[in-house]
Amino acid sequence: MSWVQAAFDRFYGLRIWQQACFVTLFSVLGADALTLVFYSIFFSERLLLDLILTAFITIVIAYPISFVFLRKTATVARLAAELDMAAATDFLTGLRNRRDFMRIAGETIDATDASAGVVLFIDVDHFKRINDRFGHAEGDRVLVLIAEAIRQSVRADDICARIGGEEFAVFMPGADLPLARTVSERIAITCRLVGCGASVEDISTTVSIGIAVHRPQQSLDAVVKEADSLLYKAKQGGRDRVVHHPPQEIVA
Repeated sequence: MSWVQAAFDRFYGLRIWQQACFVTLFSVLGADALTLVFYSIFFSERLLLDLILTAFITIVIAYPISFVFLRKTATVARLAAELDMAAATDFLTGLRNRRDFMRIAGETIDATDASAGVVLFIDVDHFKRINDRFGHAEGDRVLVLIAEAIRQSVRADDICARIGGEEFAVFMPGADLPLARTVSERIAITCRLVGCGASVEDISTTVSIGIAVHRPQQSLDAVVKEADSLLYKAKQGGRDRVVHHPPQEIVA
């Protein structure tokens, strides 16, 4: 029931010592209720004393046990949340990883018979040269800056991911081609500025982008393959450009 779930959510939203107090209170009430039933029948002359003693004993036993147990439960819940986050997040950039990207995009596509949106595939041009010339530490720094540039260039509900190496992807739910082109051009311009923020000079941080618009009844694998193919065409066409269907290149 919804009210029960709401009550549990409010309970677990409290601090550990507050949760322990609630558990102890209910333990005391339960113990005193049982004492009231049995002792009122057999030992009614000492009922008040027994109620006090029962409450005291319950508090002494229940509070520390519940506090320790609830603290351990909270620790397990926090670790589980951290593991879930780690399983869905790219360790370097903080974006979603490929698996989580495919999961979210797949769920969105499966939930509609119409066009679910647009997939962008983004690749940093000549990234190997950055690693070879400036070192992998600087390369990692560039990837972090590129990831942030992509994040800042898309809408709040768009899904950004690093899907491997210097390759990124964006899923834009409900978007059409004109909007995807606008966002792609913004990504290309913002990423080009990343080189200005690098710790060494003369780093080129242009990107190539392939745009695939999801078509009704098209599978996720098919639209992803199409975006990857268009990205490859952008690379063949000279890099630092956006390619989409209908065939048209946009030099950013």
